Amino acid sequence: MSVASSENHSAASASASVRIIAIAVLFGCIYYASSVVITLVCSILIASVLDPGVRMMEGMRIPRWVASLIMVLILLAVAYVAVYVVYDRATALLDQMPRLMEKLKPITQHIQSTANNIQQSTQTIIPASPESNLPTVRLQQESPYMQFLLRGIGSVYAFMVTVMFIPLLVFFMLTSKNQMWAASLNLFPIHRRQQAEDVIDAIARILREFVLGNLLVGLISAAIITPVFAVIHLPYALLLGPLAALLSLVPYIGVALGVLPPLLVALLQFENTAPFIWIGVTVVVVHFVAINILTPKLVGERVNLNALSVTISMMFWSWLWGGFGLILAVPITAAIKAVCDNIDVLKPYGAWMGEG
Repeated sequence: MSVASSENHSAASASASVRIIAIAVLFGCIYYASSVVITLVCSILIASVLDPGVRMMEGMRIPRWVASLIMVLILLAVAYVAVYVVYDRATALLDQMPRLMEKLKPITQHIQSTANNIQQSTQTIIPASPESNLPTVRLQQESPYMQFLLRGIGSVYAFMVTVMFIPLLVFFMLTSKNQMWAASLNLFPIHRRQQAEDVIDAIARILREFVLGNLLVGLISAAIITPVFAVIHLPYALLLGPLAALLSLVPYIGVALGVLPPLLVALLQFENTAPFIWIGVTVVVVHFVAINILTPKLVGERVNLNALSVTISMMFWSWLWGGFGLILAVPITAAIKAVCDNIDVLKPYGAWMGEG
């Protein structure tokens, strides 16, 4: 009896060790192959959004590969129009950056002076070590904001390569969806294929509802914010309005992200405080309405994540992938929850991630 118990204990320990090693290998791949994983995740998100259009055209007896090509071309056309509309305004805004930095110089000097005073006061309490008197060498590095945005991709060149690959991947995913679906189900035993099909279908629905719902919420928010910016004569209102609307969709920190760009541009244009108040109030009110009214109605209840799980996921994925991780944190976490909700052993974890 003791021998059998010892063997069971050894088998359980070996199984736990294998799982830990598998998780470590998975996270290693996610970290070191981040550019590939980010490209795949973005392609899956876009393909899940375009798939209903492909299926609709299939119902009109259009071959699937033709329907997939049409949807990808429509996507590229929309992206081209968006870039064409905002390019001139974005370029003009970048030309104004030196003036903006001059405006912000007194503020940054005040912050730096305060930081130096705090450092000097701490040095009076904590004696400086002998090494602190040694000369320091400062290396000029890339902007920390750019490093955060491109973390996981590597460089602007890698980002451009990634963008070029996404339409191809989306086209192949849409064209070969049926074959991929059947091949994926064949990876599982026969008695588990129905469960696997339910999991994959739930993930696809959640991703589609999340992307389309948030896109619609962003458009509605932009339609409210942009006219207000235009009425107060904020420069580049057609660029800053949609930008503020999209940034405000980021959970919890969306208000700060959304209000910052228009406030910085307003420093170049206005001397009185009224426009700043209008900008702040507009973004805050629209964000409140979007999060509490529009998002539950348009995104749906299937993306049912509690505040703690969303916060932890945003911290983890932004640490891992920077700006891309911040954008993809919620859909990745929602997909993980869909897996947990459809597997009996993992249902307690799905319940923990949900709102109850």
